[in-house]
Amino acid sequence: MKKINIYIALLLAVVSYSSCDNYLDVKPKDRLIPTTTDDFRALLTSAYDGVPDDKERIAFRTDELKLDNNAWDLTQVQDIYLWNDVNQSSNTLGFSWQQYYKVIMYANHIIDAGADATEGSSEEIDQIVGEAYLLRALMHFNLVNLYGLPYNSATANTDKGVPLALKIDTEAEYFASSTGEVYTQIASDITDGIAKLNIETYETGLNYRFSMLAALAFQSRVYLYVGDFENARKTALEVVKFKVDLQDLVADNSLSAHKYNSVESILALEEVFSSEVGGSSFVSDKLLGMYDQVNDLRFSLYFNDEGNGEFSIDKGTDTASKCSFRTSEMYLTIAECAAKLDDLDQARNYLNQLKAKRLLADFYNTEVTRIAGLNKAELIAEIANERFREFAFEGHRWFDLRRTTQEPIDHAYKTESATLNQGDPRYTLRYPDEAINNNPNLSN
Repeated sequence: MKKINIYIALLLAVVSYSSCDNYLDVKPKDRLIPTTTDDFRALLTSAYDGVPDDKERIAFRTDELKLDNNAWDLTQVQDIYLWNDVNQSSNTLGFSWQQYYKVIMYANHIIDAGADATEGSSEEIDQIVGEAYLLRALMHFNLVNLYGLPYNSATANTDKGVPLALKIDTEAEYFASSTGEVYTQIASDITDGIAKLNIETYETGLNYRFSMLAALAFQSRVYLYVGDFENARKTALEVVKFKVDLQDLVADNSLSAHKYNSVESILALEEVFSSEVGGSSFVSDKLLGMYDQVNDLRFSLYFNDEGNGEFSIDKGTDTASKCSFRTSEMYLTIAECAAKLDDLDQARNYLNQLKAKRLLADFYNTEVTRIAGLNKAELIAEIANERFREFAFEGHRWFDLRRTTQEPIDHAYKTESATLNQGDPRYTLRYPDEAINNNPNLSN
């Protein structure tokens, strides 16, 4: 039996390094085996630089877009769009697997050996090791939300998740851990990381790195995904206590909130858009219908009117568009959790605070009145709709659908059509064939 090639042949003797180490200029140079704090920071920079961009591609499986029937050749994405996960075209783009584990391998090396750095202060070493824990947790989180069954507290300990990679051992055999086990490890890594972090927040340009604030935002998201609404709310409130700012589109509609230099930015790490999305699709009718196209200031920032009844996607088309966590997510987490905990006044308050920065004044006032009349179920649905609007094409939608309603979606492209049924098994990606071939344990 082949041993899992879960860690790609990564030569620790070659460490990617950036002398600039700047957010928009991470172009690594080769360096020797890491021994100093600077070496380990360079290794961690390479890990950050290697984070996969699958959240762009996953939009094809959601209700955010529709394929352009007049595009010349969409064979790379057609199977993804139609949820055809078996016998795909040889041209179909894949989702990352090995690359996640490669980043995890970098993180594991830092966790295992970083404390032995020969130069640098203990504070620097702790910060680097703490960031490595958080990055390992984020990679496992993304993996389990792509390839693991959605978290269900009643079945999480038996539901198939993904392999956990917690040490460097190329001779080890790896089996899929349960979804519950993966989330337990994610929570543990976040806790261990927070215990070592000593930088509260990074300046713009270095905010692709995990800070204490970013770690808490991540922790809040994990609590939300496992249905621990009290702790998700409590942790999001801690973040907002320090970083209350929302990008004010009413005062200035020139800068979208998802960009790395937005006042909302907490962790500007992951790509949120790709040319393959923009060049092959239009905004779905469902998503367009979520906005008041005149009074919602996000609409003109996110989309372009093509003049034929179709709108193309403008959001995320520049290099400043990197976002993993931002303040508005915390506001909507507080709102969602408060509503589910029957604190409807707090839910309305945080929802309306966000709307106040997104909507023209007269329309905002009508929204406040409308929201005041919503009951609990209606308010929870409205908060979900606000997430749909606010985080369009940022990778949230697929994960949000998985963790909540898993509602049906219909897609059509030229003469073909397909339906993703409610609770459909295709809400979970199949393990890649390459992963199974390298590790037959995954075929069980």
